[in-house]
Amino acid sequence: MKTGHRTILNAGKINYQVLRKINLEAARLAVIEYLSTNKGNISDAARTFGIQRTVVYDILKKKKEGNLKDRSYTPLHSPYKTPAEIEDQVVEAKNQTHLGAKRLSVYLQKYKKIKVP
Repeated sequence: MKTGHRTILNAGKINYQVLRKINLEAARLAVIEYLSTNKGNISDAARTFGIQRTVVYDILKKKKEGNLKDRSYTPLHSPYKTPAEIEDQVVEAKNQTHLGAKRLSVYLQKYKKIKVP
């Protein structure tokens, strides 16, 4: 193998980070498959894939939950989100006037009667 070249296999080790970039679910599935072939030895799997044991435990937890994908970090609700109609008016005023944040805020309060913090 070339030196300085990232590969998936390197001296009996599997580069989990490269696999993860290709396909996250496939990388996690590869760890699970490896665990099934080595009698569930967590330390050996972690060593082979170049990851920490906690990552292997997290993968097993995801398997138990039945979903190998990452969970979404988007909030379930945003109670203080600016309403869409006000947001549209602000964007429209910004595009028309080309003002900065402070001057746009003054403009909106004075001419559009929109209070913007």
